[in-house]
Amino acid sequence: MKKLFVFTLSLFTFHFSYAQTFSDSINQSVTGAINFLINSQQKKTLGTDYFKGEWPSYLTQLETSLYIGNAGDSAYDSNCFSSVMVHNILAEIVFTHPQFTRLIPALQLSLSNINTYKRGNSFSFWHVLPPAPWWHKKKHFKNPELYFSTRPNNYHYKGNFLNKYANIHNDADDTGLGYLAYLYSKKLNQKFLLTDTIITPSFLDSLYGNWRDTRKNRRSFSNYNFTYGYNYRTKAFLTWFNAEPFFHPFRLFFPYRNKPNLPMGNNDVDCVVNCNVIRVLNAYGLQNTPGFSDAISFISNALESEKHCFTCGNYYPSEFTLQYFASEAYAEGVTGLKDAISISSRFILSKQNANGSWGSELPENNFHVTALCVNALINSGIKTDTIKQSIENGIHFLLSSEKENAAGIFWTGGIFFSAGYTLRHTHVWRSDAVTVSLILEALVHYQDFSSE
Repeated sequence: MKKLFVFTLSLFTFHFSYAQTFSDSINQSVTGAINFLINSQQKKTLGTDYFKGEWPSYLTQLETSLYIGNAGDSAYDSNCFSSVMVHNILAEIVFTHPQFTRLIPALQLSLSNINTYKRGNSFSFWHVLPPAPWWHKKKHFKNPELYFSTRPNNYHYKGNFLNKYANIHNDADDTGLGYLAYLYSKKLNQKFLLTDTIITPSFLDSLYGNWRDTRKNRRSFSNYNFTYGYNYRTKAFLTWFNAEPFFHPFRLFFPYRNKPNLPMGNNDVDCVVNCNVIRVLNAYGLQNTPGFSDAISFISNALESEKHCFTCGNYYPSEFTLQYFASEAYAEGVTGLKDAISISSRFILSKQNANGSWGSELPENNFHVTALCVNALINSGIKTDTIKQSIENGIHFLLSSEKENAAGIFWTGGIFFSAGYTLRHTHVWRSDAVTVSLILEALVHYQDFSSE
């Protein structure tokens, strides 16, 4: 009996010691990741090369493509999506965990940068910039104000028609995340008694309600949704805040010069974009907006299909991106996704590797995809032993893969975005900061998840 007691006590002591070591390791990684995000944020603007308040991201060509670039071409790229995604993850962490208030100055700096992408009542992916130096012509110098446009600030397209295509319309995705950033900031200002000058919008229902997939005809033949077998007239939300122009064959190679274009002349329906739209509408209490329930149905159908859950995101090539953003919407109160999230969780579990990671067909993308999956499982709210063990295994993998430099603890950045359609797996964006923010979110929420 004495031996059994000693053995039980030893086993308990070992388990407690292991749990404490694991917890200490997570806390150390959380601190290091926060240091990295604070230190890697741009503190000043340098011409049009980079901008104060943003986190670095890189536009990269994975394969050689005519007019676009050679495999390995890469350049620093300032864009709204990476900034607003990191901002919103950090803002939610600070709001729910006040011990991380040292992130507030970084959030304030980031919000100032996000504001610069606002045009009219919506947001653009890129800054409005003067003509790029690599395709300056005499007419650009004579009347430069006529040739200001949205564009990548450092990547050089080989075909000038692509530089014109880069002058794109405002979109539903960046607009949704941008107005979520406004709301998060307002809540933080109120909670911590900070100066509040943020004006939240009152027109989101009409803005999104006007851009839905309800048309009888589509004019563009180069349609991603058609290619992957989706039916038209989903009644879900469109990606771009503009109607498709009348199509003619030359439009692909002769986009408009002095006004915004639609990529490939097409206004598509993207499931991840729809996730971010219902998130912002739900956050502002606009669940009765026309298209809200249709978007939930569209997202649910994609989540329940092993084929479409990886392909319905035109602009999101990384596997499990839909699962992550849908779980964010569900965790934020979009209860209509409950059944689909349950199915999605089982699918995520079935794809986990023995070492705790989730794999990706894209290069150097496993850390990013693993973070997406761990967050999706935590957000599901399902706490079976299988899911708990799966999440813990994923956390172990991430902790064992971290790197450290002078800025702090980080993970090699994964692919968070693409140029869409035919370039979905070749012309992509990477960011250490985006991946680190996702992993930080997983580590912080895992501590809550495991302590409940």
